[in-house]
Amino acid sequence: MKSVLILSWISIGNVAPAVKAVRARDLRPVLVSESPDDPNAALCDDHVVFDWDGDDLSTLADRLDERGIVPVAVVNMVEKLISWNIAIAAHYGLPGGDAGRHVLASKTLVRDHMQTLGLSAIKYSADPAAVDFFPVIIKPTRVSGASHLVSRADNPAELAAYQKYLTDRGSADIEMIIEEYLPGTEFSVDGPVVDGRFHPVLAVEKPDHDDVKHHDAGLEFHPPQQDHVREGVRELCETISTLCTDLRLDQLWLHFEGRSTEQGRTELIEINPRPGGGQIPKAVQVLTGMDPFAAVLSMALGEFTLERPEPLRLEPMIGWMDVEADEYGTVEVRTTEDELLALPGVIGIKLLNGLHATSDKENFFLSFAVTADSVSELRAHAATVLATLDYRVLP
Repeated sequence: MKSVLILSWISIGNVAPAVKAVRARDLRPVLVSESPDDPNAALCDDHVVFDWDGDDLSTLADRLDERGIVPVAVVNMVEKLISWNIAIAAHYGLPGGDAGRHVLASKTLVRDHMQTLGLSAIKYSADPAAVDFFPVIIKPTRVSGASHLVSRADNPAELAAYQKYLTDRGSADIEMIIEEYLPGTEFSVDGPVVDGRFHPVLAVEKPDHDDVKHHDAGLEFHPPQQDHVREGVRELCETISTLCTDLRLDQLWLHFEGRSTEQGRTELIEINPRPGGGQIPKAVQVLTGMDPFAAVLSMALGEFTLERPEPLRLEPMIGWMDVEADEYGTVEVRTTEDELLALPGVIGIKLLNGLHATSDKENFFLSFAVTADSVSELRAHAATVLATLDYRVLP
């Protein structure tokens, strides 16, 4: 049976839905990760242990060869492993090895390329000493995800203090970027890239975004309701399409985040070559009938097509919420998924009972999706879910 490599790091990478998509195509899922005890290994037919930070490509190729594994596709949904995805695909002559994807592996390279193309006016720097604009957002350029190590500084003293914090925790060697903080309303967009053109299938307004923790918070919904957000989505989608055309991208799913002000300024915040998390895949399926994870596999095989690209659908209205542990410890949830799914308007539940909250990243243990005819009704359904939810965080 033909094998598909599924790349994972610290047990993340949407392995379970990727395995489901692979098996649906009668292909063989092979996990590649750094941990011999990876809990996702049991889902796959084989597991190749590989040190992403210490081993080289020839080592991985030798280990695959020893097991008689010749991959027909590489699936990766981890930002840290984008360059590895490109290298492995190129080595085996598979889709996903094109040079333009290297830009997406680094937030700094994305900023550089967009500035060169005249697509962004946001200020940024990799050198703290060169920063003369505040407030700023500091974040890792490559090891991203779940808002890990993202922070804001309003002046040089706060920037220096955060540099000291990184040093004290042993993270001083992580490549960081310092960007101008843009006020306004945050939003995200998901969709496929085909032949250099981005096709949006989901646009998400985030009016309750936590601008202190820099985490997703509160209700998020499709379609956006505020005029400046709708215009920001339209503008940024065209900007991203221009970027994709220039990089000659194809067979790729993008999830990107932007901010738009009521005065009309819109900027890209982050871009990731994977589906968005939480209830976004569910929302995409409800809106379009498309499974984003099946689409990612199809793209990794070089087979994805859009027969009739359609404009962004505005119905139905879907909202969702991610619930985060507000203290460190182990989350114990007494409410069951079935109990939550029985509530009015609820169409999707993702529950991680037993989640260990140990760092400042987004510690979401529950996400749920609801559908309604208005934002107020979405909020009412969400309030019912939160009132029903029974959990505690154990030390």
